[in-house]
Order: sequence, then C-alpha cells, then structure tokens
Amino acid sequence: MKRLNKAAWFEQGFSILKASGAADLTIENLTKKLNKTKGSFYHHFKNRDDYFEKLLGFWEKKQTFDIFEISKQEKTFKDINATLLRLSKKNMDPEIEVAVRALALRDPLARSFQQRIDSQRIGFLRAMFSLMTDDPEQVEMISLIRYCFYIGSHQIIPAIDEQTYKKKLDALMEMFETYVELNKSKKTSTRNR
Repeated sequence: MKRLNKAAWFEQGFSILKASGAADLTIENLTKKLNKTKGSFYHHFKNRDDYFEKLLGFWEKKQTFDIFEISKQEKTFKDINATLLRLSKKNMDPEIEVAVRALALRDPLARSFQQRIDSQRIGFLRAMFSLMTDDPEQVEMISLIRYCFYIGSHQIIPAIDEQTYKKKLDALMEMFETYVELNKSKKTSTRNR
C-alpha cells in the first residue's frame, strides 16, 4: 500500500472540515476516508491535537506564503495587485475559509492561526497600497476595505462567482484610485491658497 504524505492527510482534513465541520475531523474518519490504518496516521502525527495544529499551520502557510513571494518578485503597485489577484484565485477556497473562521469563533488555537493569517494579509495590503498613496490613513482604510471585500465576497451564500468578483474588484480599485487622486487634489489646492 502506498504511503501518503502529510499534504494528503491535510487535504482530506479540509474535505471533512468543509463537509461536516471540526467535530467530524477525527482520526477514525480521516483513516476511513483515506482507506489507511491508524498506524499510518500515527506515522505522521502524534495525536489528533498534533494533527489539528499542523493542519492549521498548513492552512496558514498556504494562505500567506505566496504573498511574501510576491513582495520579493514584484515591485510596482500594478504588478503586485495583478499577481495578488491571480494567487487569490488559485489559493482561495471559500468553503475552507468559512469553516476555519467558524471554528475560530469557538476554538482558541484556530483563532490564533486565523488572527495571524488576517494580520499578515492586511499587512501585505498595507504595503501594497503604500505604493499607491503615502497617506497612512488612506492606506489603512483602503487596505481594510479591500480585505473585507475579499473575505466578505466568499462568505455570501452562494459565493460570488469568479467573473463577478473580478468585475466588482476592478470597480472597487477604480474607486480607490479616484479617492486617492481627489484627496491629492484637495491637498494641493489647500496648499496653494
């Protein structure tokens, strides 16, 4: 029988989490769904708590690693934003996002992971929007609105389809650009008085 790597165990865990929630995320259910023995599970994980913590760590890495890679590769606002949008499509799984957020409401460990993920994502957006404007208040507001749109659009039932999401995000980005330009004009006219 072929040995599974940890990622396969995590993917199955996410499937269970999406389908029926954390209560069903048991060693027995995992091994049954993967047609593996408990010994196979214990080869990779000490116990269910160890598995759960590593599952959340895997989720955190999956949701934040790429954004740090973007920072190293892309330098302009336009390129960073385009790459971020492409990666968001690739990495976002609305059902897992909803399941982990629901779990974070009740579970302190899940909450700590979700807080870190949110903090890292918003920090990345702040850095990106700092390339659009040097006004810290604008950066903070725009970053928060963009992140809330990202999370909220996947919380709606049914979730917004990809094409609609992109169209609405494009409109939102245009509003941000207009807002930044208007404020620059206001500051310039105020200084010239």
